[in-house]
Amino acid sequence: MTARIGTLLLAAVICSLIMGRAAANEIDALVEQVRRETAQELRHGKERQERFLAAQQQQEAMLQQVRKERQQLNREADQLRASYEANEKDIVAKRKALSEASAELGDLFAIVRQAALAANNVVEPSMVSAQYPERTASLTRLGKSERTPSLEDIRSIWLATLTEVSESGKVVRIDVPVITGQGDERTLSVVRVGVHTATANGRFLRYLPDARKFVELRRQPASRFRSMAAELQDASDGMHAVPLDPSKGAILALLVQTPDLREQVAQGGVIGYIILLLGAIGLIIVGERFVALGIARRRIGRAANDDDEKAGDDNALARLRKVVAGQVRQGADALGVQLDEQMALESGRLQRGLATIAVLAAVSPLLGLLGTVTGMIQTFQSITLFGTGDPKLMSGGISEALITTQLGLSVAIPLVLLHSVLTGRANAVIDTLGKHASELYARHVAG
Repeated sequence: MTARIGTLLLAAVICSLIMGRAAANEIDALVEQVRRETAQELRHGKERQERFLAAQQQQEAMLQQVRKERQQLNREADQLRASYEANEKDIVAKRKALSEASAELGDLFAIVRQAALAANNVVEPSMVSAQYPERTASLTRLGKSERTPSLEDIRSIWLATLTEVSESGKVVRIDVPVITGQGDERTLSVVRVGVHTATANGRFLRYLPDARKFVELRRQPASRFRSMAAELQDASDGMHAVPLDPSKGAILALLVQTPDLREQVAQGGVIGYIILLLGAIGLIIVGERFVALGIARRRIGRAANDDDEKAGDDNALARLRKVVAGQVRQGADALGVQLDEQMALESGRLQRGLATIAVLAAVSPLLGLLGTVTGMIQTFQSITLFGTGDPKLMSGGISEALITTQLGLSVAIPLVLLHSVLTGRANAVIDTLGKHASELYARHVAG
């Protein structure tokens, strides 16, 4: 046991010595490594320090350069600020001077715009615009524009006005679209006489400013004026008479709207036609009475120059003579009664129809008054339903009221005058016949 312990102790000592030597070698190596690393760290630190100092010097140089540039820029900024302030003062002064100088130009430009609109008011409805349609657009644009008009704009006003003045004294032939009376549009050869009259195919035209086209009048002037227009249409030179519309189409437009006689009668309605029928009946009776009284007067005059034996029975005097001849053996009183009866018969024949004429003359204005009342009732009904905002709604009743009154008076006045004339002629024939009857009676009594 002791030996064994000793052995173990020896082995332990040997191991300790071996381990001590190995640890010493490792410590030396560690120290050497630490030395090497320290030296290396020192070199790296020195290098970093040198790089840092170099970078610091570079940044210092850059900072100095930037500071110099900042100072230069500050000086330039001060100069620009001073220049800006000076320019600002100069701008304010120049704006004030411009405002004072442009005050009169503003008034002038306003006058130019006003002149453009005024010129357009003359140019647009003119039939010359059918030949030069671009004038209206430029003048309208200039009159409504807010920009400052240029010299070319002012010149366009002068040119448009000068063109209007020049064309107003010319007779030209142009091919332009025309709306015919059938409603279709065709390109026709239009003869324009100044700014007053335009014709095509011998018919008068009216200019429509909105459509910038000519339209054929629905109702044309009298035939003598249309013949003048046709003659001018076919002419190539020389002087020719032509009707002019000084209102530049206004009179022709009113001519289209003015109703003719047939339309006026139609506005009178049923009562108007009744009045015209009564007037026609009255005129027929008047014509028949004029012819009958004329024939009776001539026959009586011719019978007064004939002998009793040659006288026929186709006239009143011959019939009176027959009455006297048939009463040869009777007394004077019986003959007087017979002559009075025959005179009454002859007077009835001569005055036949005169009472009817008088009645028609009296009834016609009454019918006109009836039409007036009917038309006014229709007018008041329109006012009740639609108010008074649109006068066209009331025009139908007013037209009927006035037209029937006019027709009634137009029929009554000539019938009254003609009735008076016929009454006078009938009384004259009756007086003549009465004188002959008195002569026959006196002759019979004396014989």
